[in-house]
Amino acid sequence: MRYKFIGIFLLCFSGTLLMAQNNFKGVVLSVENEKPIAGVTISVANKSIAVTDEEGMFQFSDSSAKLTIAFSHIGFLSQNNIYKAGQSIKVTLHLSGTVLSTAVVKAFERNTTLKNIPASVTVLGKADLERYSNASILQAVNTVPGVKMDERSPGSYRLSIRGNLLRSPFGVRNVKVYWNGIPFTDANGNTYLNQLGFSNVSKIEIIKGPGGSLYGAGTGGVVLLSSSSADKDEHSISVNTLAGSWGMLETNVGYKKSTDNSNVAFSYAHQQSDGWRNNTNMRRDVANYTGSFEVNKKQTISTNIFYSNLYYQTPGGLTAAQIAANPRQSRPAGGPFNSAENQHAALFVKTFYAGFAHSYQFNSAWNNTTSIYTSNTRFKNPSILNYQRKTEQGIGGRSITQYHNNHVTVHFGGEYQYGFTSTRTFGNKLGVPDTLQFDDEIGATQYNVFLQTDISLAEDFIINAGLSYNNYNYGFTRLNKRPVNTINKTFDPVIIPRISLLKKINKNYSVYATVSKGYSPPTIDEIVPSAGIFNVALDAEKAVNYELGFRGELVKNKLFIDASYYIFYLSNTIVTRRDASGADYFVNTGKTKQNGFEMAVNYYPIRSSNGFVKELKFWSNYTSIRARFKEYKQVANDYSGNKLTGTPPNVFLLGTDIITKSGLYANLTYSYTDILPLNDANTFFASQYNLLMGKMGYKRKLCKMMEGEIYFSFDRSFNTPYSLGNDLNAAGNRYFNPSAPENYYGGIKLKFNL
Repeated sequence: MRYKFIGIFLLCFSGTLLMAQNNFKGVVLSVENEKPIAGVTISVANKSIAVTDEEGMFQFSDSSAKLTIAFSHIGFLSQNNIYKAGQSIKVTLHLSGTVLSTAVVKAFERNTTLKNIPASVTVLGKADLERYSNASILQAVNTVPGVKMDERSPGSYRLSIRGNLLRSPFGVRNVKVYWNGIPFTDANGNTYLNQLGFSNVSKIEIIKGPGGSLYGAGTGGVVLLSSSSADKDEHSISVNTLAGSWGMLETNVGYKKSTDNSNVAFSYAHQQSDGWRNNTNMRRDVANYTGSFEVNKKQTISTNIFYSNLYYQTPGGLTAAQIAANPRQSRPAGGPFNSAENQHAALFVKTFYAGFAHSYQFNSAWNNTTSIYTSNTRFKNPSILNYQRKTEQGIGGRSITQYHNNHVTVHFGGEYQYGFTSTRTFGNKLGVPDTLQFDDEIGATQYNVFLQTDISLAEDFIINAGLSYNNYNYGFTRLNKRPVNTINKTFDPVIIPRISLLKKINKNYSVYATVSKGYSPPTIDEIVPSAGIFNVALDAEKAVNYELGFRGELVKNKLFIDASYYIFYLSNTIVTRRDASGADYFVNTGKTKQNGFEMAVNYYPIRSSNGFVKELKFWSNYTSIRARFKEYKQVANDYSGNKLTGTPPNVFLLGTDIITKSGLYANLTYSYTDILPLNDANTFFASQYNLLMGKMGYKRKLCKMMEGEIYFSFDRSFNTPYSLGNDLNAAGNRYFNPSAPENYYGGIKLKFNL
């Protein structure tokens, strides 16, 4: 009897052992680069049973021969599926990208998810930037609600946030730009955004509205650029080639390497184009090195060194009659002025920029990051009116210290910038400098001191408040006029406050309210415009912004919404004027008021699927701005109540993206831009236009050492002619800069893993 019980026991025990021998093992990789992901949690029936190792491998045993297994990791989209014991399991996870619940945002030094940011911020990640031709960031930036990026001719960019384009006949003004946390906008207030190639940026954060609590003076917003860096343990060489319409050609070569204590990347890119219109040739060469080095567990040093050589021709604006006759022509001769082509109108810009940053973690509560930069720009501009040559030299730095405990985070520090410009203006004799008109030296100094505090009263209520003290000064010396005197223009120092409140409504929703002030002195090109007169009377703009916002995950991992409504008041508004010769000058006009509504909706019917279609996304963005001059008189003319120059009242985008298991992908975008006034009197308007943009491609891992991608893209206008950027308040009614009605591109990417 005793042996019978022993036999039964051994039989049951051996049966249990046999049941436990169902082994499940596999690897988890990133879809974007097929690199292993360490630390992925593997769960069965909501119970964690394993974690992937450094190689992305996992293994566990279970009594069942078939299980529904879930895989999750911060920063990646979770997925689950049914697997059989003994099979070789390979799981690929998508990066979360800009999903509200997981995207990490650096704005206002919050370094948290977007739903915890009490401000209107949009993040463009790598996937967003690569939805289009890879020739420019313009199309991706124009998908952001409330943001408009203009291209008056290839290489000539303007950027406006929430309708603030009045001050920008050319270039990027009244928008503060930082690159890897270091100032890229110089002390003169100018940003040479057109110097950057497409490959120099992998992420863009756009802060809408005044950001004075941490980013100094400005009313138009802040842009934070991040460089492309190597993935964990990456060591690779990449070659990308693009060709397209109107002589477009681009080649990019990149090198990346990541180790346990360093991350370096180097890229060189050449881009050229003949352009659609006459006199629109463009050529740009860019070399960029970035590096990050961990000195020890407390210290990190990073660097960003950049050189760009840009040349592009400027065709000039056309009248409505000239467009009707031939939209591809450059500005013809008229009156005493030669044509743009005969004057060889163009820009030559060479820029060297080097930034260095040092981060130190004192302890768990205190840390500091201090950065410095230097820049040198050589600028030549033969134009219809004259020939300008200038050298701009700049230095600056920024230091920010953080204190953090469980409920309070405090940031304080300062920023200093100095720029020295030597500029000479000559007559332009068919593209050759002629008689000297002006010989000037200009010094620009600005600094600000800031303080910001974040208080978490509870897990679901956040207060973000801050202020900054700002000081600006220009010194102007005309050397070719006797006696030689220096004129100084110092703007009254101001304190700019900002306060935001954010309330979470369970884990999926948040609402925020913001009140902020803005202060924006004129840039050097506004206080000393092409007319050559140092305008001591020109004053700084002042603004106040009231805003309400809502973010929500309406359906978990599927439907997301981000919406905001704001009221923006601007006084001492700076606007462009043109004299009879067409030279720019600027004046303060009075007051403007802008009411705006912005909304972004993303819907994912399919996400992280193991079927043929891995991901299917539908998205839509909408911008509505009611922008008016509140008080504005120009001599005998009263423009109060007129629509704000250069601001379309409605912009609508609709898009869809699809990614398949085989490596095929496709993106399609429709864009509508409303009519917009071209002059303050509202007597000239640019027509509405509709664009259709698409990209399709195929990417896959060719072998262990090599990855490849081939793609084709296009953009087409349903309205001809149309313009991606017009001249505002133009002399002689030359408002229009027509754009190519359609463009086609094709490209190949190869990546070699060393």
